[in-house]
Amino acid sequence: MQWPTLFVSCCVSLCVSLPLQAETPPVPVDYTQQIKPLLKAHCFACHGVLKQESALRLDAGKFILKGGEIGKAVVPGNSAESLLFQVIGEDPDFAMPPEGQGRKLTPEEVALIRTWIDQGAHFPANDSPEPAPTEHWAFQPVKRPAVPQTNTPSQNPIDAFLLARQLEVGLTPQPQADKATRLRRLYLDLIGLPPRPSELSAFLNDTRPDAWQRVIDDLLSRPQYGERWGRHWMDVWRYSDWYGRRGAKDMTNSYSLTWRWRDWIIRSLNEDKAYDVMVRQMLAADELAPNDRENLVATGFIVRNFYRWNYHTWLKDNVEHTAKAFLGLTMNCCECHDHKYDPISQEEYFAFRSLFEPIDLRHDRVPGEADPGPFPDYKLSVRNGPVRTGMVRIYDRHPEALARFYTGGLEQNIVKDKPPIEAGTIQFLGGDEIQIQPVKLPATAWYPGLKPFVIEEETQQRTTALQQAQQKWDAESTRLEQQLKKHEQTQTKLLVEYRAWQESQRTADSPSSQQTLQLTGGEGRRALARELTGWNELPEQLNIHFQLTLHADKMVNFQLSNDLTAGRTNLYVAFEAGNILTYAPGTTNVASIGSFPTEAMPVDLQVHLKLQPSKDIALLTVTRSQDQSLIIKETPIALNGWNPANSVNRGLFLDAHAGSRAEFDHIVFLEPGGRELNRFDFEFPDYSEGADVTSATDWILTRFSKGNATSKITLQKPLSPEEQQWQQKISAARQQQTLVQLKRDLLQADLEAARAELVQYQARVDAARARHIDESPEADSLARAACQAEWKAKRNASQQQVAAAALKLHSAQLLPETEITRSKQIQDAQQQLTQARTALVAAEKPRDAQSNDFAPLSRIFPQQSSGRRAALAQWITSPDNPLTARVAVNHIWMRHFGQPLVDSVYNFGRSGAQPTHPQLIDWLAAELMAHDWKMKHIHRLILSSDAYQRSSKGVEAGHANLAADRDNRLLWKFPLRRMEAEVVRDSLFYLADDLDATMFGQELEQDQGLTTNRRSLYYSYHGEAKMEFLALFDGPSSTDCYRRQTTVRPQQALALTNSQLALKQGRRIAANLWSEQAQLTGKSPSEQKLDFIRNTFELILARAPNQREQTAALRFLEQQQSLFQKADSQTTDQKPPKNNKPFEQPAADPAARARESLVQALFNHNDFVTIR
Repeated sequence: MQWPTLFVSCCVSLCVSLPLQAETPPVPVDYTQQIKPLLKAHCFACHGVLKQESALRLDAGKFILKGGEIGKAVVPGNSAESLLFQVIGEDPDFAMPPEGQGRKLTPEEVALIRTWIDQGAHFPANDSPEPAPTEHWAFQPVKRPAVPQTNTPSQNPIDAFLLARQLEVGLTPQPQADKATRLRRLYLDLIGLPPRPSELSAFLNDTRPDAWQRVIDDLLSRPQYGERWGRHWMDVWRYSDWYGRRGAKDMTNSYSLTWRWRDWIIRSLNEDKAYDVMVRQMLAADELAPNDRENLVATGFIVRNFYRWNYHTWLKDNVEHTAKAFLGLTMNCCECHDHKYDPISQEEYFAFRSLFEPIDLRHDRVPGEADPGPFPDYKLSVRNGPVRTGMVRIYDRHPEALARFYTGGLEQNIVKDKPPIEAGTIQFLGGDEIQIQPVKLPATAWYPGLKPFVIEEETQQRTTALQQAQQKWDAESTRLEQQLKKHEQTQTKLLVEYRAWQESQRTADSPSSQQTLQLTGGEGRRALARELTGWNELPEQLNIHFQLTLHADKMVNFQLSNDLTAGRTNLYVAFEAGNILTYAPGTTNVASIGSFPTEAMPVDLQVHLKLQPSKDIALLTVTRSQDQSLIIKETPIALNGWNPANSVNRGLFLDAHAGSRAEFDHIVFLEPGGRELNRFDFEFPDYSEGADVTSATDWILTRFSKGNATSKITLQKPLSPEEQQWQQKISAARQQQTLVQLKRDLLQADLEAARAELVQYQARVDAARARHIDESPEADSLARAACQAEWKAKRNASQQQVAAAALKLHSAQLLPETEITRSKQIQDAQQQLTQARTALVAAEKPRDAQSNDFAPLSRIFPQQSSGRRAALAQWITSPDNPLTARVAVNHIWMRHFGQPLVDSVYNFGRSGAQPTHPQLIDWLAAELMAHDWKMKHIHRLILSSDAYQRSSKGVEAGHANLAADRDNRLLWKFPLRRMEAEVVRDSLFYLADDLDATMFGQELEQDQGLTTNRRSLYYSYHGEAKMEFLALFDGPSSTDCYRRQTTVRPQQALALTNSQLALKQGRRIAANLWSEQAQLTGKSPSEQKLDFIRNTFELILARAPNQREQTAALRFLEQQQSLFQKADSQTTDQKPPKNNKPFEQPAADPAARARESLVQALFNHNDFVTIR
């Protein structure tokens, strides 16, 4: 017989590899105590009230006998014929559960089931099936139960509920603890720091009936309350600083700005912000209050789950931990299958995930800090370093995105024929159906550049820059003008004298030209560009002449271009290995149109171009200078639309490829009537011999240049010594004049650039406001004005960069030849100047006057959010939701008493623990909601109760309390618990008056925790590394810390005995106490010691020593002092300590060292690390 496959796949966790011949137990098997728990653990999920695979139920004896679609599951008295036993046998066809779906039963458990069947499969007549899921206590609406009537003198309802349960089982509550114990308990509970001796004394002497309540109110009002309880809620909400590859400065988990969420938690608690408001803000502040900058960081709850390497992991964590933290439900298993215990389907899991599907992270600017820039999308092998300015927050990047249904927990296994899953919540919890409405965001939310503080700061920044530029201009321009005028006069005088001297030396055969431009390709390439300006039109029959001397013509060319930046060629004349190359008319096809002999180098050529724009051609004539022979005459070549008139970025190229060397000279542009439009003769003093032509002129080194190529001014023949002296004198004067001119030019460029920058920003702000906020009819005209202002600002900024680079180059050239870095500085400056000139050419292209497409003030995000998370947040915090308030008060209760009302703090479902006090948790949940979800109200209720103030002392052996409730689940005494890790560390600093009380701010590195003194919650805690001291005392886990675990290890005592932290603070405490005592005179040494003992106990343990402790401590001090004195007398070679920082070394005085030892001993007193 075959059991149906469906049953095989769903009967959970009944599988075994045990021989069927197990021995029958000699005693009858108890169905209620032995069999039903096994069936509940392994079968009810698929064969219980929630689901009945194959129509079979196994949650009650009557259903077991009834069987399913194919008959009975059990044949009483015959296990071999019972299908239930067959499916837990060795046959793989029947193995329950299928592989990977549950734990196999042990051999003993299988034997037990077999024996029960063989014994007749008996069960009690009153055996009942498991209740319907809708009847589960946590899924019922929260209703305030009546407070039990008891004879407790307390008026606190908490005591009535607790006493009612205690009386049911015959418990006698412990009396109230002494005042000192209660005060220390309260301080550590609410602020995580022990009371000062002065605070202890004040409370002990306060006889007012409301003294206890006064202390509660005082502590709740202190800022340290937010820090203490902030750390509690950070546990629940899985706070973690960024980690993944922290040593490599590469974020993979969480984010570097998550600390702002931590600060928000602290502030919110101190403000007594309502719990439901906090939940809503953490899930959807960006949708509920998109302009509320202070609360947008609350979405750090979702940011913390961020996993850079896998978006799906992030979304899965959001689903899991939203459900656990706020609802107490374990939804994560539903990624793979329907929930085994709670009525949550796999479909609902993906509907819940769809609530988060649109999200992503973004950076936002905060007042007073620089813009953090855009959030970086993931790129393979690119590090994502920590960002330290601004804030990070959630937003809906893809508002329409929905989750896809996949199987096996693998997002690759998408069920392709199943449509995306619409967003939704869990239906069985009842209440109103989730209402999702898209959120239209205000402009300042999706366009953060329009935020008033951003505009104010950006405007102020530009205004300040303009004021500084104006002040500098006002302070220096007059002086520079005077210097410039003086240098010009000197230069003019020298030039007049030089020209006169030249005339006196001129002879009939004197050359008309002394200098030329030499391009050398070397192993690279030298390509120069020169813009032609001042032309109103391109005249017909324009003549272009230039002289060219070829020393090596691997490839040398002359070009005319309509786009110098892009390097686009219109007219092209090249000389390569004796060939003349050019573009054929109407094309850009290179053709050879002539040649010349190259055996005898150099070759001197005269090149003449006659332009005929009407025909889009030029007539090229090339003559050999040596013999005036024509190589080509008026040969038509392509002009290709070249026209520099009334335009920038158009001009000529000179280009020498590798292996070429050529000289250009007398480049002249002539109108038909003979008027010169441009002339480039490269003569002194405009060009200096040996200088690169790009150094301080308008010749631009283009991006095509590379390698060791040069473009220098060279002499036609050596100068006479007299002429050299003249030129050196003139050059020196000209260099100083140029230096002053360049400084003045930069001052003016700075001023004009700053002014234009402010104008363009204000214009863009006006246009953006008109378009997106005011919806003004003038929006288009303002946008056009913004475009023009933006263009002018970019042009002026480029001009400023050229001016700065030109001054930098000129200053480098003035360095003495002996300066080692001179060559490198000149090279760097030339490169900077080339880049700046290239950028200027591009920036000077005028923008279309009708353009309204100005640059946005900031990054722009979607104008609408999906509204899904806002709907989720409203649904979770609705009073109709049965779980939220119960889960919250359970967490609060646990952190006051050390044990929760529901043990499974993140699982309130059917597989979770039952509450110890179901009526009390419901009453507290109702009370929380009735008082606007204010947590301080719940604190006051709990702390005011007799239960909280009870003694933690136990009872003698044999006491009835131990028989009825040995584990103190019903709170007949206050539960002892150890301090949390942070409280231990913070207390050591606090008792030594060494705790830095500074609140908030960027996380500190965990490895600084032993040497710096901020509160522990401000140090980084994450999955990659932990502060060793905190880890020893069971600090929080960054992955799952809904409830901390407590361990007892010998290393804890060692840390309090000889860690550098404990030693240093112990020494400081001893010194502080003795210093305070020293102010009191007239006491004997013995009395001083007793005072020190009492003061030390009161400071560290918040109580006075008893007589036995006082005697032991006095004896300890005397013994330790004697030991230290003896040790010092036996040490002859005492070296001074290497580290003389305060308290880094023990005291030199044996008596002081003994006092330090007593402090160290009390650190290891059980009363120090225990909250009693």
